[in-house]
Amino acid sequence: MDRLIEVVRSLIPMTIVIIIGVGAMSILNRRIVKKSADMAEKGTFRRQMAMTFTSLIFVVAILVTAPLDDGVRGNLISLFGIALTGVIALSSATLASNAMAGLMLRAIENFKHGDFISCGDLFGRVTERGLFHTEIQNQYSDLITLPNLYLATNPVTVVRSSGSFVAARLSLGYDLQHDEIEALLLSAAEHTGLVEAFVRIRELGDFSVTYEVVGRLADTKKFLGAKSTLNRAVLDTLHQAGVEIVSPTFVYQRRAQADRAFIPEIPSDKPVEQTRERAPDALVFDKADQVEKVEDLRARLTELDKEIGELGEKAKRATEDEAEQIEETITIRKRVRERLVARIAELEKKVDE
Repeated sequence: MDRLIEVVRSLIPMTIVIIIGVGAMSILNRRIVKKSADMAEKGTFRRQMAMTFTSLIFVVAILVTAPLDDGVRGNLISLFGIALTGVIALSSATLASNAMAGLMLRAIENFKHGDFISCGDLFGRVTERGLFHTEIQNQYSDLITLPNLYLATNPVTVVRSSGSFVAARLSLGYDLQHDEIEALLLSAAEHTGLVEAFVRIRELGDFSVTYEVVGRLADTKKFLGAKSTLNRAVLDTLHQAGVEIVSPTFVYQRRAQADRAFIPEIPSDKPVEQTRERAPDALVFDKADQVEKVEDLRARLTELDKEIGELGEKAKRATEDEAEQIEETITIRKRVRERLVARIAELEKKVDE
């Protein structure tokens, strides 16, 4: 009986650690999964980081409180340290490599939620950035999960949120005056809404001249549809001007009248209308848009919390009348904060759905 009591007593510390550890990890996981609006950034990355470090601490605590001899306990802790070091050393072929790549991408901060990125043959908008993976939404609204190691070891092209250039390229015959073609292409870019447009002559081929019209797109959220819109504007403008977009060698491969032009029949007096945007970018990148809005609202929430804190410090040093006015301002800011938190929670619910 004494022996049994002694064994039970020796197990009490480890049992307490297990109960506390499991409870703490469960509570931590539930709180972060809810993605509290008070968090300054996306909860997925923090949850993975927190759970990883908590698990490591949990394992070490169990080893320390286990009813073992000091020598055995020391050997087990040393073995755990060696195993952890081995995992890190061999991270190029393990999950730890993705975690390290995730930390590196966070440190570099070359892209953020809502940005258009391309890596290899993949292109889309960033919807989620985790410790082990990055999720993007492609042009078909499908979600693609990329290991962080893949992004860390391959060139990543990021479309700048401040504006990016959109281009359209086509080949025309040598019988067309390039000055007239350049003017028409610039007009097409203007109707598309592009600014700072210019035209390049990319190549002088054996049978045709390759032109490229380029313009800056200020609103990069419409990047996907902008290329199609520009191509449509080029077609409409050149066809309206009677310019045939076809390779000169095509003349020798068709049976048609010599004076026939292969362009749609468009009334010559019909003006070229402002090109309509038909690409449903908002529908395609719905999750990316919502995630970007959440990040913007979180940034505003952080600034608002900072402002409330500064006002609180200012109220402590102010006179009674000034302090009363400051408290009224703080009350208004807190009401704004409540609405902001509710809006973030609403958007996050849509993202989860």
